[in-house]
Amino acid sequence: MGRGIEVAGEVDAAMDRAASLSLSTYLVIAGGFLDGYTYVGHGHVFTNAMTGNVVLLGIEILKFQRHEAFDHLTPLLTFVVGIWAAKALHRRAADRGNSNPYATVLLWEIAILFVVSWLPVTCPDVVITTCVVFAASMQVQTFRKVRGHTYTSTFTTGNLRNLSEAIFDWVIHTDSKKQSEGKARIFAIICTCFLVGATAGAYATNKIGNHALWVELALLILALERVRTRTA
Repeated sequence: MGRGIEVAGEVDAAMDRAASLSLSTYLVIAGGFLDGYTYVGHGHVFTNAMTGNVVLLGIEILKFQRHEAFDHLTPLLTFVVGIWAAKALHRRAADRGNSNPYATVLLWEIAILFVVSWLPVTCPDVVITTCVVFAASMQVQTFRKVRGHTYTSTFTTGNLRNLSEAIFDWVIHTDSKKQSEGKARIFAIICTCFLVGATAGAYATNKIGNHALWVELALLILALERVRTRTA
């Protein structure tokens, strides 16, 4: 019991060291990139924005479009499985006394997306989106802190809320102006990076198809190197 608590503390400490802004920008650009990639190139399915998939699923059910509904139901189920997989990896790392499971999650994500990047254009969209959603959900479960603030690396609604709150506090509450300014700066960068990633993902997918994921892999490799450096 005591060892489990000790390892959990080591894991939290490792994540605190890993939660740098530079790491988060790589991950957020990568998250936006995947949404642009699957939406433009693979059936208008969102990799990360499950709210969008739920809305589209409801619309397709009303229209009795069974095939299209299946295309949006599958990512929702895969997202859940990906969360379970990430939690299992974290628990296994803790059981083995490994305080850095974050590199392991990134390695899994890199391996999955590398395989997908070589799939032919004739490959069914549902196969590609299922693999991509699984990889992305592992990322969103694992990386949730940037400089002490909670954020999401694969979608932007919560980040935009944090940015709005920080700007409001910066303008209105003079007693916490410096802290609010710092938070606003962080989330302005995070939200902008997601937009950059989504735009780049859509553009690259139009140009080079599944090979667009090579850009994604480069971003994740940079993130992996950052994790290893920060948590060493």
